[in-house]
Amino acid sequence: MRLSLQTKTIIGIATTALILLLVLVITIFNLLNDLVDNSVKKSAETSVSLFVSTTKNAFLSYDLASLEADVSEILTNPNIAYVRVKDKHDRIYIERGDVEAYRRPFREDNGVSTATDGIYDTRAPIMVDTTLYGFVEIGLNIASVADSVSRVRNWTLAIALVELILIGLSSYILGAYLMSHLKQLHQGSLHLGRAIEKNDYKDVFINVKGNDELSDLAEAFNQLVQKLKEENEQRQRAQDDLTELNALLEVKVQDRTVLLHRRNAQLEDANKNLKETQVQLLQAEKMASVGQLAAGVAHEINNPVGFVSSNISTLSDYVSTYQVLFAQLEDIANIEDDVKQRKALVEFKAMLSRHDMAFINQDISELLQDSEEGLKRVADIVKGLKLFSRIDTDDMQPHNLNDCVRTTLAMVNNQLKYICTVNTHLGSIPDVPMNVGKVSQIITNLLINAGQAIESTEKQGTITIITTVEGDFVKLVIKDTGCGIEPCHFDKLFNPFFTTKPEGQGTGLGLSISYGIAQEHGGNLSASNNEDEGSSFVLTLPLAQNEQAANSNSETL
Repeated sequence: MRLSLQTKTIIGIATTALILLLVLVITIFNLLNDLVDNSVKKSAETSVSLFVSTTKNAFLSYDLASLEADVSEILTNPNIAYVRVKDKHDRIYIERGDVEAYRRPFREDNGVSTATDGIYDTRAPIMVDTTLYGFVEIGLNIASVADSVSRVRNWTLAIALVELILIGLSSYILGAYLMSHLKQLHQGSLHLGRAIEKNDYKDVFINVKGNDELSDLAEAFNQLVQKLKEENEQRQRAQDDLTELNALLEVKVQDRTVLLHRRNAQLEDANKNLKETQVQLLQAEKMASVGQLAAGVAHEINNPVGFVSSNISTLSDYVSTYQVLFAQLEDIANIEDDVKQRKALVEFKAMLSRHDMAFINQDISELLQDSEEGLKRVADIVKGLKLFSRIDTDDMQPHNLNDCVRTTLAMVNNQLKYICTVNTHLGSIPDVPMNVGKVSQIITNLLINAGQAIESTEKQGTITIITTVEGDFVKLVIKDTGCGIEPCHFDKLFNPFFTTKPEGQGTGLGLSISYGIAQEHGGNLSASNNEDEGSSFVLTLPLAQNEQAANSNSETL
């Protein structure tokens, strides 16, 4: 099932937000549970220890009146549910408090979660030196604490749910807005191709909505269509005039010669304006290529984002394991009795043996390294898109052609990897002056055309990319094992609007614009068929910006 860019945007943002919210909620719950457990446990231990120190003498002297007084005094604390004092043979000396609470079987609690009846049961021994004489058992009423914890959890979940809904709604609105403009531009490009063939531009213009970069792009597209329409009308009028002159040429040769020269001058101006308009078509073709690459680039970004999210989930589990181990170590460190401490250490070692800590430590490093590589891959793709979409058409900077090849392959990888194998033989070449965005446009067009040529053969093919230095030029060769080029098409292969693709699948501007970019750089773009199968395209760029390229840039300015 094919997912739209809008759906993928919503799913990606919502999934990332959900994972982060889950990690946050789980962390908050764990911290809250640890805080409440430590607080209740410390309060219970403090209370029972103080009571033992208070009643030890009365208990040892069998002073029941003093015991009664001490118990009555401690029960004035509303958080104490009951108090019980008994000897080591479980004979009860005194018990007071909530009858229902102290009549149930005593079971010492280790945390709030185990005190399901709302009473936290704890006890302490009555000892003299190392001799045990009895126990003091106290029950703390923790119903209010449990209720507060429950309210905090409910509020946390409610806030997380509201945030997730807001994120999903925002991503939906953003996706719908972007898709509506992209669909408009795509439909406009298709209509423009048909309008140029039929010389009918009335249905080509698109509606301009909003006041942002997308609306500016739509406005520029409309201006382009308007200029094409005007230039086409001028050229048509000039051609009509020439036809009329040819019909009357025999009788009015001298008179019409002057008019013919005038009309020819107008036609030359119209052709010059048309060439300038074709330069503007470069940006429209670039945006069409961006639209064509959008789904593939989104897929290439989603893959590393997906395994980074999976790594984060695994790391969360490892963090939980470390938290449990550190909590137990902290409890062991707080035990003052050596015997109990050694016993707790034995239990800790047994628990530690149940976890493969060597594997966890090694896997953490690998997960972090994989996540870093995945995010770097996303950054490289975004960097490539930024270079590809640059609008500064006259910016010539030293750049390495190999880097352009690698960046473009990262963007078109999703469109090629299922239909062919890409072999690269990138030689050691120097930087050359170029407009990175325009040269990337050439490489993108050549790679997509090669992939489509291979796809038409309905079999797995191969694309070979070679870069070398020959004389004063850097040379890029792109070979494919596709269907090849018909011999009758070579003469018009780089003509504007010539295409062998079905209607609606191409404007015929890609190779024409690529050829113009190569000429603008002082280089060349040529095509030939391979001896065995497929075709080859060769791009050459000068090592230094020659006079022809400089003049071309000056004319553009």
